[in-house]
Amino acid sequence: MSGKRKTILVVVGLVAIVVATIVSSKIVGGRKPSYTVDTVKVEPRELRVTVSAPGTVEPISTVEARARVTGRVADVLVKEGDVVRERQEIARLDQSDILARLQQAKAAVASAEADLAQLGGPTFGEAEKPLEEQQAEAQLAAARARLAETKRGPSEAQVAQAQAQLTQAETALTDAERNLEAMEALYKEGAVAKAAVDEARARLTNARAGHESARKQYETLLASPTSEQVKMAEAQVREAEIALAMAREREVSKHKARQAARARLEQAKGNLSLTWAELAGASITAPAAGTVISVPVKRGAVVTDGMPVATLARPGGVRVRARVDETDIVAVVAEGHQVTFTTDAIAGTEFTGKVAEIAPAAVADGTIPRFSVLIDVDGAPAQLLPGMSADVEIVTYANPNALIVPLQAILERDGKKVVFVLDAETSTAKTVQVAIGRESLMDAEVLEGLRAGDEVVVGDAAVLKKLEDNDLVKRSEQKKGEKK
Repeated sequence: MSGKRKTILVVVGLVAIVVATIVSSKIVGGRKPSYTVDTVKVEPRELRVTVSAPGTVEPISTVEARARVTGRVADVLVKEGDVVRERQEIARLDQSDILARLQQAKAAVASAEADLAQLGGPTFGEAEKPLEEQQAEAQLAAARARLAETKRGPSEAQVAQAQAQLTQAETALTDAERNLEAMEALYKEGAVAKAAVDEARARLTNARAGHESARKQYETLLASPTSEQVKMAEAQVREAEIALAMAREREVSKHKARQAARARLEQAKGNLSLTWAELAGASITAPAAGTVISVPVKRGAVVTDGMPVATLARPGGVRVRARVDETDIVAVVAEGHQVTFTTDAIAGTEFTGKVAEIAPAAVADGTIPRFSVLIDVDGAPAQLLPGMSADVEIVTYANPNALIVPLQAILERDGKKVVFVLDAETSTAKTVQVAIGRESLMDAEVLEGLRAGDEVVVGDAAVLKKLEDNDLVKRSEQKKGEKK
């Protein structure tokens, strides 16, 4: 072969190599990149959206035993966990000072009763008047009657009676004179003894005195009323009036003294009643039957009126009080939501319940505002005791047949939410726009865009950021649930 021919062949070979290189480069440059990805099949399953919160088991109903007086605790008779009956003594205050004051109060009542008894008599203003006043009124009435009678003078009957008494006295005097004359004559003759004469003389003396008295009475009666008689009767009336006034004044004075004594007695009785009540209050009792869940006081502590001494859980079950973060309470947690919770005290058991009440205002829990949420427990077992901690999950949304994709599969492209679905025939990733419903911590509910059985690309994250529509992909050898 000539040198010229060799040169031509070399040039042709080089050109062929260059053309082949160019063609190969164009073919390789036009092919899309290929990624290894993780996928998951979309299947209908339950989606539960929950809110987590710490909580505490508490009794449905509690009651506090409170001190009714101020004092120092002498003895605490119960401890946490004790079951007590209604009115059972829970604590006792020191009673020494109260007992001393009780004796003083009793003595004061006895003294006041003695003072009132010494004053005696009826109460002023009652229907029955005091005896002294009644007697004074009777004496005044009699004096006034005598004055009226004196001013009127004697009646015809009185004059006739006085005249008859005078006539009778005159007859008696005449008879006595004649009898004496006869006895003296007979004595001179010796017919009678001297004693008969003395007896006749005595009868005459008495007859003369009776006659003189009858005469004076008759003459006085005829001359009455005299000014002296009227003045004497008036004076008697004035004396009776003064006596009545003095009797009434003494009664008023006694009445005031009785009132004061009665007031002292009532005050003493009231003080005694208060002291008895204070003594009763020194014994602090259970207002209702229940279980003691806290005893905040100890022996020697000073308590005041109304201070709680013990808290009792009344029979009737328990509930859970959860403390929900403010970000979860608004438009998320509502009454009636189902709840599950566990407690460290009863490991391995999940309890259920329902939201019964949500506090209208938050309370600071450290630096975080939280809302108190009361949860009624379904068939609370006896093992659930007040004071136990609870890890609460409030189910705010549940769909038993939701199409669910992991949140990591959802991307936002051009303001729209999309996922990449694996096309098994072409081994490419197809962009699918989706409408998302509720979200949990890991998953989201797909309302539109996917069907059951679709295989969605879920990772890895770096690949998802670069992945484009129709990119070549292949499944990784990693099995679902395995860790890288």
